[in-house]
Amino acid sequence: MRLLPLLSLPLLVPVAASAQATVRTNAQLRATPNGALIATLHEGATLERGKTSAGWTRVTLEGYVYKTGIGGKRDTFRISAASDGVLLRESASPRGKQLASMKEGMGLVRVGSHGDWLKVRRTAWVKSSLLEKEGPSTLASAKPDAKAGSKSDVKSESKSGAKPRPSAAPSSGGGTAAESESGDATTTSHGDVAADSDSTNAKSDAAGSMIAHRTTELRLAPGGKRVAALDSSASVSVIARERGWTFVRVEGWVPDSALIPETGTMLTAISAADLRAQPERYAGQTVRWEVQKIALQAADPLRKELAPDEPYLLARGPGDEHSLLYLALPPSLVDQARRIEPLARIVVTARVRAGRSEPSGVPLLDVMSIAER
Repeated sequence: MRLLPLLSLPLLVPVAASAQATVRTNAQLRATPNGALIATLHEGATLERGKTSAGWTRVTLEGYVYKTGIGGKRDTFRISAASDGVLLRESASPRGKQLASMKEGMGLVRVGSHGDWLKVRRTAWVKSSLLEKEGPSTLASAKPDAKAGSKSDVKSESKSGAKPRPSAAPSSGGGTAAESESGDATTTSHGDVAADSDSTNAKSDAAGSMIAHRTTELRLAPGGKRVAALDSSASVSVIARERGWTFVRVEGWVPDSALIPETGTMLTAISAADLRAQPERYAGQTVRWEVQKIALQAADPLRKELAPDEPYLLARGPGDEHSLLYLALPPSLVDQARRIEPLARIVVTARVRAGRSEPSGVPLLDVMSIAER
């Protein structure tokens, strides 16, 4: 009987409990306390809460980024945010709740994927006064940590922060050289450098739509590359605001012929002979070729890899190559192809359906766009 208390001792070993916190208002996420700014956390974002240090709380942020927002390696991180303003969302959807607007080069750790969305994680620091606790912050059997979100910490920092002063210069990866890929800072310095104000002009999830009162340029990032022009009276949906710029979503339609795949996935140096020699290797690849139109035709039953009566261009090419080609046409491009004179030179973007079609052995491609020379 005296052994019973001894047997029950393992049950008293402290077990770590999950600790979460919610961002009270838009707040700056930094690589280290007083360190490089790497993102703006949106009001209501939920984080995993860790240790505290001198009024700062270490947090882990996890969410989804669309594939076009992912950049290359930065410092110790294998991937990073491709540009300023890339959004981190709670779910893998353009309608998912916005958790943060990331700075270009913010290092990220990939933890999964969902279709065209990558699930990523980053551990960094935010001012303790801007967090509201949701779960237990300590081990189950430990005493409360007086430093963790104490009242004295909250009173010592105003909600809007102090007047901005210079902060530590960011590294090329939006962090410090001492950071590991998990986002942990192995060294921190509190020195004489003061943190920037956690107040920001960024406001997310603005309600309703707005109208451009003049023709204006649409840019990839604040002050960044121009990607389009908005005409006067164009309607946009407001997603976020930051530093005098508004992040908007524009919806509309463009002709199929105006679009081609991203250049990084396109092949231009291969020939029809390459397709015939290695049909399995090039199946599904995209090419951009200059070819010569011979005739617009409808498929007969002999062409087994074309649907009955499927429209296609009989062409010669690419370039100076005298190979015959079957270029299958979607309905949206048939009229354009019909207007092109026989023997005219055209540029097509097409996806390889069969490098050597049956029974003729002629390469068969699905046309995505046509441009006349």
